[in-house]
Formats: sequence, structure tokens, C-alpha cells
Amino acid sequence: MTLDEIKEYIDMIGKDRYGFGPIQLFGFTSTLIDKNNATKFIWENKESGHHKVLFHIKWENSRQHYFLNAGAYDDELEVLLYDGVKLYVHSVEDVLDDNEKKVHTLIELGS
Repeated sequence: MTLDEIKEYIDMIGKDRYGFGPIQLFGFTSTLIDKNNATKFIWENKESGHHKVLFHIKWENSRQHYFLNAGAYDDELEVLLYDGVKLYVHSVEDVLDDNEKKVHTLIELGS
């Protein structure tokens, strides 16, 4: 994500783009239960201004998802969220390493 896109999430903490309610994820959203597996998929591109971003979704809904544990990549522990899932932005923070260097941005979403 670019810094402008990250700022949009910061501005949405606790609200949607209209100033109320949750955001909506359009399209089926592939997620992983294991953080170590998920961090393998974050990327950056300094030329285009894209930074590493990891989403942490606090999923409390017993519906609106598929747990994909019996496929070609069942070791990934993938959860596929339904199209149109609504979530709030709870927080946005930079994750730093031991030398205070930014590793990635963590965006926490939930109901």
C-alpha cells in the first residue's frame, strides 16, 4: 500500500468513508491463520511507493467464511472471507525491529 492508502485506513479508525459504520471488503478475501505464513506474502516496491502492510483481522463471526483446510495448500490454514464482509478499522501502527527500523505496517480490522 502507498502511504496515502495507509493514511486512509488511519482516517477510518472506528468509522467508514462516510464517517460512520464499518468498511466493506469487496471480492472474496483470502486470509491465513498463521502470522508467519501471512508475512511471506507482504511485499514492497520502493519505485512505486508501496510499503509492506499486514492485516490482522479479529474474526468473531461464526459465518461468512470458508476454512480451506483440505486443498493443495492445506498447510497454509487459509480462511476465505465472503464477498462484502463488513469490518471496522481498529488500529494502524508501524511494527519496528530491534533497531527501531520499520518492518511493516500493521492494520487491525474487526467487528
